[in-house]
Amino acid sequence: MSDVIGSIQPRPAPSTMRLAPASDTANSRQMPLLRGAEVLSRTRDLREIFRIAAETAMDFLNGSFCLMFAVRFSPPDLTVGLLGCCVSDGADTYWDDVCDGQSWLPVDPLLADCLHTDYGHAIAHEGDTWRLAFAVGALGEARWVLEIHSPLKPRTADCQALSLFLRCFENQHQAWEYANLDTLTRLLNRKTFDDDFERLIAAAELAEQARQQSDERRTFSATITQPCWLAVADIDHFKKINDNYGHLFGDEVLLRIADLMRQSFRSHDKLFRFGGEEFVVMLRNVSEDNVQTIFDRFRMAVEVHDFPRVGQVRCSVGYARIDPRMSPAELLGRADEALYYSKQHGRNQVNGFDELIMSGKLRITTPAGQAQIQSDIDEIFL
Repeated sequence: MSDVIGSIQPRPAPSTMRLAPASDTANSRQMPLLRGAEVLSRTRDLREIFRIAAETAMDFLNGSFCLMFAVRFSPPDLTVGLLGCCVSDGADTYWDDVCDGQSWLPVDPLLADCLHTDYGHAIAHEGDTWRLAFAVGALGEARWVLEIHSPLKPRTADCQALSLFLRCFENQHQAWEYANLDTLTRLLNRKTFDDDFERLIAAAELAEQARQQSDERRTFSATITQPCWLAVADIDHFKKINDNYGHLFGDEVLLRIADLMRQSFRSHDKLFRFGGEEFVVMLRNVSEDNVQTIFDRFRMAVEVHDFPRVGQVRCSVGYARIDPRMSPAELLGRADEALYYSKQHGRNQVNGFDELIMSGKLRITTPAGQAQIQSDIDEIFL
């Protein structure tokens, strides 16, 4: 029926037929954002969520590069920390997330302007470049701000469309947090452990291959061939804290421990709350000479911290080197053995599984375990 009606209506003049309706032009212009939002909805990896959001936004506004900042509201100061950057070489766009977002800087006027409204944006002309800033979040609650540099001044409609796309990014990030973070401490939860452990095993395999190749060529790359590590940390006498001060202050201890972990380890280290007072740490590319110092630094940070009402809290740590030939359960078992030794020999200390075995302080009684240990020893000394 619609075809019939359309066929009897007057046809537009030829000159009019060459122009698409404004709404069609806008829809066509916004198709990259719609595609980006659709890809975001299927993305489960956190780094990919940031990369897709930044690359889509920059390409949409013909940007030369963009910066993604974390936002921290700590009245009266408003500060930002760089998370990563996106650069275009004219043909392709690349995202780099090497920054940790923990080096806090005061905001400049442009960033401040966009953060003073709900999902706001601000624009400034600086030389030959247009500098744009987009707040990701409601007024006073924005968690990120995206800064884009472009040689072209964007239309107001394009800025508004990009602000809507960034809400998709925010929603997807919230969905990721809901699925992957512990609700109390905001560390990674236990159900994410397997996937992250597979990546750690893969990194350990690459490091081992690189080490073997380096040995063959008589060369050495310290950044590639360093081992990976798995550690288990446990708060000493945590039950007494709950019994003496109540679960409210026990939860506060867990929150402070999580904050101390974030401060003590690198931004790309994986930090988990395994449940109760037990935490797990995954480290990549750390030399054997430094790993004990790294875990001791965290232990001492806990020891000197003044916890509300509770005062002093201590923790014990056990760790093991990642062996790609072993299963997650076996490697966790090694770290647990070292932790158990720390608990049984005074608490408030850090012990490594291999060092305990080599010194004779720890023995493995199962035949399979003995065979594996002997294989490790042979590989080290033969």
